[in-house]
Amino acid sequence: LMTDSTNTPSSNWARYAPRSVAPLLLDLFGIVTFILVGAGQHSISDGAGWFFMVLWPLATGWYLVAIATRLYAATDRMWTRLVITWVAGTLVASVLRGSFTDRPMFSIFTVIFMAWMVLIAFGWRGIARVLALRKQRRRRTKKN
Repeated sequence: LMTDSTNTPSSNWARYAPRSVAPLLLDLFGIVTFILVGAGQHSISDGAGWFFMVLWPLATGWYLVAIATRLYAATDRMWTRLVITWVAGTLVASVLRGSFTDRPMFSIFTVIFMAWMVLIAFGWRGIARVLALRKQRRRRTKKN
């Protein structure tokens, strides 16, 4: 990638590159565990094909919107970017699910997915934020 500040395609793409892969993987963990827990709750054991048929619309919707909002690339307005990704990503995922699989576009599945992702995506970020604030306070206390 170019390192100068010119408005070139390569410098624009750099704006969307993730700062770290960890948040991206933690959100994917949330999507995957949603599918696995759901399969367990409904006694579904249809194999990898079924798993990927459920996974692809959810992950595609989430990550398309996450890229557009720069959820993984920007450092400002994280909570706003996350809310937009959560709502719009679920909407895109639902449209993909309803359009390209034999499942309904919107159902209780959509509501449960949204609730699950609130717990996971907002939850791990909230915990990380609290831990970071505690660490900052400890540093300030040691300096004084």
